[in-house]
Amino acid sequence: MHGKLRNQLIGVLATAVGLSMALVFLPSAASNAQTVKPRTTSGTFIVAQPWGTMPDNFNPYAPSGANAPGTKSCIYQSLYYINGATGVQTPLLAKSYKWTDNNLKLVVTTRSGVKWSNGDAFTAADVAFTFNYMKTYPTMDVNGIWTTNPLVSVIANNATTVTFLFKKPDTPAALAILYGTDGSPSDILPYSIWHTITSPSTYTNTSPVGTGPFTLSSFSTTSIVYAKNAQYWGAAPSINEVVFSSVDSNTTAELELENGTIDMSYDAISDPAKTYSAKSKYNDYFWPQTNMNYLYFNTAKPPFSQVPFRKAVAEAMNPTLLAKRAYFGTLAAATGGMEADVIPAQVSGWVPKSLASLEWTFSDKAAIATLKAAGYKWKGTCPKSCQLESPSGHVFPALTILSGGPGWTDYISQIDNIAAELKPIGISATPIQEPYSTYANDASRGYFDFLLCWGNGNGPTPYYQFSYMFSAKDDVPIGKVANTNWERFRSGVITNALKSYSSSSSLTVQKADMLAIEKVVLKDVPVLALTGRGNWLDYQTRTFTGFPSATNPYNDGSASDQEGAMLVYLHVHAS
Repeated sequence: MHGKLRNQLIGVLATAVGLSMALVFLPSAASNAQTVKPRTTSGTFIVAQPWGTMPDNFNPYAPSGANAPGTKSCIYQSLYYINGATGVQTPLLAKSYKWTDNNLKLVVTTRSGVKWSNGDAFTAADVAFTFNYMKTYPTMDVNGIWTTNPLVSVIANNATTVTFLFKKPDTPAALAILYGTDGSPSDILPYSIWHTITSPSTYTNTSPVGTGPFTLSSFSTTSIVYAKNAQYWGAAPSINEVVFSSVDSNTTAELELENGTIDMSYDAISDPAKTYSAKSKYNDYFWPQTNMNYLYFNTAKPPFSQVPFRKAVAEAMNPTLLAKRAYFGTLAAATGGMEADVIPAQVSGWVPKSLASLEWTFSDKAAIATLKAAGYKWKGTCPKSCQLESPSGHVFPALTILSGGPGWTDYISQIDNIAAELKPIGISATPIQEPYSTYANDASRGYFDFLLCWGNGNGPTPYYQFSYMFSAKDDVPIGKVANTNWERFRSGVITNALKSYSSSSSLTVQKADMLAIEKVVLKDVPVLALTGRGNWLDYQTRTFTGFPSATNPYNDGSASDQEGAMLVYLHVHAS
């Protein structure tokens, strides 16, 4: 499922930290009685996904997939958990942080009274060790804390204070330090164990020692059991153990949820309200929107380099139809404030109503008027049968709409419907689906006309998405690798606003910077937001309750082996 690959395209994710935002969700549905009897749990919470053969390795810094499920959601912890949907910050091993000395110092206060699962005391020295360890062994620095950010030193001032010193202000770097990125947390390691390990990224950690709410109890390649950590510093979880079970497919996991033999899984179930929730009042799901699906224009070549062409394409798109056909109403269409490329949860806090006049609505008539005003011509009569010509009378050949795959049913639906939406304004487009490796290469090298892809640079304010999509350093010629900015769009206004934001810790300044970028996005349409994009947490409540939901979004719907799932294991309790 390509939802799990959203952070795997070439490049380093932009990082930062910000304020919590209001969150908008679509309600999930549940109905009908259920005849399955609850199993006898004895406090055992079971999760299942098609992980394949699970490795006997609990190294949180091993490459993705090389460590055992539960490593990052049961054993190890970062300083904070930062909700990718709401931006809400949950303190873990840290209690607070602040920027000082004109934003050159990030001072973190760590928790006192915390113990490692072997009984040793946790202190700020463990935090300083972990980040300096990343400098010594760059393969561990998966978030670019030392390479992307102007970090000079990390020093433990005392048992509960750590200072991160920068050579120039870079306030967005806080996210990488306090939390990390989705799937790559900045987990803190015990100095007493890891300081002697000289190959940390390849180290096979079979006896993990962490600060999380669970410890390793038993391991097999198909089932891993974590038991409650008697040394845990926080409120003890209600469940006694978490079991990670590897099944052969997402379909198997869904059936086991329906039968009540497991409690939670992660899968983008097709039309979940009808095919899953409607089967039982206990079946439910939590799919918060954490990002967007975008149509990227290759602005390095005509006609995509021309604003009227891009604006007309935007006006010709019906995102409501795209969202309905691809996601059956579970994810929202990108309209209104989302047209500024801002995810739904951040619109109310970061997109002022003064921008409403720059937004557009679906209208073939408006799209044709936009093209006509710019001198474009047509052969034939729109919208029934017409072919777009350039202002000089050149007939455009069929353009291409690139997607990855195979089997990405939501993207297949979208590229087919995008092609259909372009026909009434005279644009002929051919949907193309490529194997993932080819798709990733073509996206980064600019070998496309239109590109359908997800957004990257997740973070709690629009800065992170914008810094990824509009990085000036990746405005490179077609054929060269653009780690970010696949549309190859450059704007001095955007570059200056990103620089200003990263130099400040003032919310007023940062909001003004984001407003400047949003105006450019709405006027020039360098990329086009189409639909929301989310996480896919599925669960059943006959055995346990207390899962995250639209009314209590305490995590972002993270998969059961990701760091956000730790909050689920701390919240759920017997029904």
